[in-house]
Amino acid sequence: MTRDVVADPALPLNGIRTRDTTLMRAAVAAGATLVPVGGPTGLGAPSTIDAIIERTGKGTGPANDEQIEKPMVQIDNQLASLWAYFALTRVGETKIDRCGTNLFLLRKGPDGWKVFQIAATSRTEGCTAIAK
Repeated sequence: MTRDVVADPALPLNGIRTRDTTLMRAAVAAGATLVPVGGPTGLGAPSTIDAIIERTGKGTGPANDEQIEKPMVQIDNQLASLWAYFALTRVGETKIDRCGTNLFLLRKGPDGWKVFQIAATSRTEGCTAIAK
């Protein structure tokens, strides 16, 4: 079961990288959101994952490459969390643009594990590359 939970959050990231909106939608529940953590209030403005998918689909060519590593998974019945370090590289660049932590919350329903919430920190210093 842990393998299923680990694989599902990687799908939206793989979908972003290849601009495959079908792959991205396959991994998220309806109404899923992304909330950046940081700034003056501690939380940034939430975005719907649907808006991120639409924006990604309108782009052309390769997209940013966000990788995660060493995911830590916790599961209780139909709820799971996945906490992982991420590093993002912009298209055509080798230098890491930013890094931080992604926290994916997933629920298990009749359609399997789906991401319903993502929270993420972001920084530009102290980033380390992730082996591909």
